[in-house]
Amino acid sequence: MRFDGTIDETQRKKMAASLPPGASLKLGQSHAGARRTYGLVEGPDSLEPVEAEASFPQAHRYDGTIIALAIEPTPADVLPAIEGALGGDGAPAGVLECTIEAETAIVEFRPELTPPALVLDLVDVELRRFHGYRKVTLLNPLPAAVVAQIASAGLQAPEIAPGRILETLLEQSGVE
Repeated sequence: MRFDGTIDETQRKKMAASLPPGASLKLGQSHAGARRTYGLVEGPDSLEPVEAEASFPQAHRYDGTIIALAIEPTPADVLPAIEGALGGDGAPAGVLECTIEAETAIVEFRPELTPPALVLDLVDVELRRFHGYRKVTLLNPLPAAVVAQIASAGLQAPEIAPGRILETLLEQSGVE
């Protein structure tokens, strides 16, 4: 889910309390360049997305998992080229949106259609033309399966799976 604006702790608690039983809300980190907050609602398999939607009438809901990145390039002159590569004609099929806010490119994409490495490779191609570099911030929390998929691909380690991620195992056992 995407909320326009930032969500403070009071709002987060109120939203979490309005969720159906068994559902949980995780919010991503806020970023100065992005005037939005991303959230992940998780719950049992029996939870229908419509049930959780009622708790967030102002939010934009995505069908499926997305990855939202804030890309801060230096020099900032490269921003239009990044926006064109990720949001213009010929952009990867999985890119949903690429916008520029406060010298930051905000890109939303579906990882099952466009691997994160491809998005960053395209940014790096544009940065090389400007002899630049980048800082990238993940804006949204990701389900364990997507984290495992990214780690598995990046490390070329097919044995990485959600059931082998320590944080996931601790969360499932109720350890904080």
